[in-house]
Amino acid sequence: MTKTKLIFVGLAVALVGFLFAGSASAQDQTLSADPSAVPEAGTYDFTLTPGGFTSTATNLAVCNTADPGPDGWGQATLMQYCGGFGSPTDATGGPISVEGVEVGEDGVTFLIFELVQGGQAADVAVEIGEAELPATGLNTSLLVIIGTGIALAGVMVFGLSRRLRTL
Repeated sequence: MTKTKLIFVGLAVALVGFLFAGSASAQDQTLSADPSAVPEAGTYDFTLTPGGFTSTATNLAVCNTADPGPDGWGQATLMQYCGGFGSPTDATGGPISVEGVEVGEDGVTFLIFELVQGGQAADVAVEIGEAELPATGLNTSLLVIIGTGIALAGVMVFGLSRRLRTL
């Protein structure tokens, strides 16, 4: 192989490597509620399942709305709808039972969060009505990007090898 081919093959491999490399991000925290929807307003018992939490110093807040408002679950929203910062809970210990939760016409939201700036947090809203199916499946757009990158790298190597043979 000539030096030119080696350079272009190296660039193609680097391109594919960049496509596979994800951006650096913190571990995502999740929270799910069972039941995920209730048939009508009333008092219900819930089982919350947190995931991805590494800190045991978290709080659980129960908010009397399923709508976080225009600015999300900021401090003002927590005070207004949740009655404060909730109660301490360990989100790393598995499922959490919450009994006797009053669900109004606006639904209810459970929040698990750290009381530090940029800390771990997750929330789940429970609304009145039919339970939504969970989002499953593959992220096909990522697969298309990776496949396109590999195909372009192959076309580039093939085109360069043909061009150099004719010179």
